[in-house]
Amino acid sequence: MSAMENQADISSYIGKWAEQPAGYTTRDLILYAVGIGCTELRYIYENDGDFAAFPTFPLVLNFTGLEEDVVSFPSEAMTLGPKMPPLDGVRFVLDGERYLEQLNPLPTEGSMELTIKSRLIGVHKRGSGASVEVESILFSKENGTEYVRMIGGSFMVGATGFKDAGKSFSEKITVPGREPDAIEELKTSPYQAQIYRLSGDYNPLHVDPEMAKMNGFKEPILHGLCTLGFSTRAVIKRYCGNDPELFKSVKLRFKKPVIPGNTLQVEMWKMPNNRIIFQTKVKETGKVVVGNAYVDLKGAAAKL
Repeated sequence: MSAMENQADISSYIGKWAEQPAGYTTRDLILYAVGIGCTELRYIYENDGDFAAFPTFPLVLNFTGLEEDVVSFPSEAMTLGPKMPPLDGVRFVLDGERYLEQLNPLPTEGSMELTIKSRLIGVHKRGSGASVEVESILFSKENGTEYVRMIGGSFMVGATGFKDAGKSFSEKITVPGREPDAIEELKTSPYQAQIYRLSGDYNPLHVDPEMAKMNGFKEPILHGLCTLGFSTRAVIKRYCGNDPELFKSVKLRFKKPVIPGNTLQVEMWKMPNNRIIFQTKVKETGKVVVGNAYVDLKGAAAKL
């Protein structure tokens, strides 16, 4: 029997929706904003006249569900997602790519009656493992409002013995061959991970030195989703005048880890059709930590 014939058909796992309850409070919105370095009153002060949820906040809701206290990692909420195929040889899992599209602004008073429905949309061979992509939609069953659409791409290192299944949302985004149109520098705190983890991602490798070493890092690293928040902040600041209503979507790929205390340099190129291509570097090393990235803006942003 050939190696191809030995590969498992995992297509039956594709497209099956699973639901998990989700909720948040106004305090959660503020804590997340502080965790990604926001200082603007509209994100950190509930009595500000323009108070709003930062657009990427919903990314943390998969970790917490309805829990308001510290949760384990993986959390109970994380186990309620779609059933994953049993892939052979998996050694560990990395956060690879993320996409978030804002469909409607989140209520600023919070809501504990939301639902996240998720489905596996693709599993594809990539290098030394598998790219696994999951689509999620945050919505209200009460009134039918959909708030965000998210796609997460994880890389299962070492996965073997399967046939590609489903579709891939991954695409190649190349930075233009010219100097950036804008650069924003954002300094992270040495304590950034300790603050950000309070939004729900309690993976110990971000705070426990011994656990970080066990996972192949010299020291605890910053959450990739925290770096995503910082990078998105830079684009919204530069091209939206800090108005979250002008944000439509963000897509990016994690390339290298960030150490809390690093300075992030977000390089941006304004493109046609309200697209901002960007990449994020660590100033101290010059290494690209986020790439294959863009933010799409709404029409009014073109005037800024």
